[in-house]
Amino acid sequence: MARKLPDYRRADESNYFEYCLEYGNVNSSSPKPAILLIGGAEGGTAGEDAATHWFLKQSNYGDYLVLRCGRSGGQARWIADNYGDLINSAAELSINSREAANNPEVVQYIKDADALFLAGGDQNEYEDYWEGTATESAINYLINHKKIPVAGTSAGMAILGDYYYAPSQQGLLSSEILNDPFHENTQDIFCSNFLQVPFLKNVITDTHLDRLNDSHPETRYGRIFGLMARIMLDNHQPVYGIGLDEGAFVAIDEKGMARVFGNGSERGQDAYFLQTNSAAPEQIKPGAPLIWDNHGQAVKVYRIQGTPEGSGLFDLNNWLIASGGTWEYWFTTGGYSGFQQERM
Repeated sequence: MARKLPDYRRADESNYFEYCLEYGNVNSSSPKPAILLIGGAEGGTAGEDAATHWFLKQSNYGDYLVLRCGRSGGQARWIADNYGDLINSAAELSINSREAANNPEVVQYIKDADALFLAGGDQNEYEDYWEGTATESAINYLINHKKIPVAGTSAGMAILGDYYYAPSQQGLLSSEILNDPFHENTQDIFCSNFLQVPFLKNVITDTHLDRLNDSHPETRYGRIFGLMARIMLDNHQPVYGIGLDEGAFVAIDEKGMARVFGNGSERGQDAYFLQTNSAAPEQIKPGAPLIWDNHGQAVKVYRIQGTPEGSGLFDLNNWLIASGGTWEYWFTTGGYSGFQQERM
């Protein structure tokens, strides 16, 4: 039986950390390395079920741990209630201060995990509370030394990339970065050794690409394109991106081969593997629209539509070998109005 997590909750609501724990099977050993990137609105779909089964099987009936900021949520309990036959235990930590992130018992509990899920929320809080702490070191230990499966959704997926966007205030719209690549909301583009994830070196990740509603008036396809332009300008090297529609799940195995699970509908389940195509933006300066055309070939993109069975194949070792999807070029002849996505 899994050991019980000590309760460090404070009476003054200082959110040291919280937990919930359910017991499952007798623990096995030797989890397999794997990465699951989640688009951010799973919603109980067939694609979510298939991707979750795939992910948990990599843990080899081990201890499943959810990390987040804010109050603890229901992810661990949901796993225990619906996939108890695939795990030994499920626990959830909400780590909301640097003090908690450096607590030795918290750190040891993280290191004992056999599968790690980074929840959605606010990636800026993850950066503020975890980066440069013992929690960061423990997560990297799990990924690169213990080599367990790690998953991230929404903000949790955002911080798995080598580059990440962690806004301290208002989030960034596609039109803002395309019409002014140095818009005030672009100040929080980071590259660091925060989380060091195999196959995601020089990669920026973004989620909710297709989200469009009253609160979100624009999709994010132009946003990830604009972020790549800024990163390329600042770092003078090839830049890669993985962007997901809300119903997409990218499952990456230990050899760096990715396939895509989806929600079973015709829309909203696509994964996009983006790479710069050698040429820098023709115009990228404060207060002026981004021009990144390169004869209509600025960024090369492989698009895979997910299915409940898992579809396509993309090799993250070379970003060349791919099947089951379509190649596209993304470019802008001038700002948001000039942004286009065209099949090759």
